[in-house]
Amino acid sequence: MYTVFFRRVLAFIVDYAIIIAYALLLFLVSTLLKNHFNVDLNFGSPIKNQILSFFMLTLPVFLYFYLSERSARNATIGKKVMKLEVVSNKGNIFLRNFLKFLPWEIGHIGVYQIVFYDQQQLPTPIWLWSVLIIPQLIVLIYLISTILSKGKRSIYDLISNTEITLKS
Repeated sequence: MYTVFFRRVLAFIVDYAIIIAYALLLFLVSTLLKNHFNVDLNFGSPIKNQILSFFMLTLPVFLYFYLSERSARNATIGKKVMKLEVVSNKGNIFLRNFLKFLPWEIGHIGVYQIVFYDQQQLPTPIWLWSVLIIPQLIVLIYLISTILSKGKRSIYDLISNTEITLKS
């Protein structure tokens, strides 16, 4: 009944392990640059730091999912391992992944802003809390919709006309 859902969760864990490994590599490289070459990757501006983070982390992760899911195998490594595939039904894989990672990027915006306010020893403005809470609510809606569809479709799958199925 929930076979696709549980496989999707396991596929997420595999893919997330890949993301963590990549993020750890970025951390090690940035630490090496800072400690051995005196390269400071903190630009002091939340916008500049956000742009760097987007190009170094979010964009490569987005491209991993997008290019994998629109490839001939229609799956990321995690989905392939769990024998799942993304069926597009004339849907939009780009939109699917854009919507999937939008809360992640909004959360990054909030984190960089809150770090900036903390470094400046300024009180955190109310609007910033909503920037941190809204992505969590969106992800909760994604999760509930995925559970209700038994793993086949999240809200972002419905909007982009895609579906997760067992590979035949």
